[in-house]
Amino acid sequence: MFFRNLGFVSLLSLLSFQAVAEDDRGLYLGAGVSNIETDKSSLSDEDSSYKVFAGYRLNGYLAFEGAFVDLGQFEDKNLDFDGKSVQASAHVGFPLGDRIRLYGSVGAHAWDADGNASDDDTGVDLTYGAGVEFDVFRNIGIRAEYEVLEVGDIDLNQTTASAFILF
Repeated sequence: MFFRNLGFVSLLSLLSFQAVAEDDRGLYLGAGVSNIETDKSSLSDEDSSYKVFAGYRLNGYLAFEGAFVDLGQFEDKNLDFDGKSVQASAHVGFPLGDRIRLYGSVGAHAWDADGNASDDDTGVDLTYGAGVEFDVFRNIGIRAEYEVLEVGDIDLNQTTASAFILF
């Protein structure tokens, strides 16, 4: 999985020489791998997860983003969880120079869970987090982020490493 993502980032880096954006606004698309942990210490993670996102950056300070997240599978003797999430969030960023941007995010996510980890099979809850983006080239970047996803009565802590392209 790691080598496939490294190959994806390398390919995007090579493509960036053809198109160089003049500013930091516009549509962006990205994908990454996630590690999701839960506040229920007895649950074990058996599955890798991923995040695919699209957004629009109004400027270096504000962006709106939608995402699909495979939340993976967690289980123990009495509890089972397998879920997915669709997210909508606002990112408020603070550029540090020309290539680095710190940001915080807040939004909502609609989740669907199979198993008995929550009272409902579906719901809409809060998501919030923080991250850092680094522009490898003007229109290609990488990001690391940490998010908390509320899913019924449990919290999922999501750490994601991803790459994105700005159009």
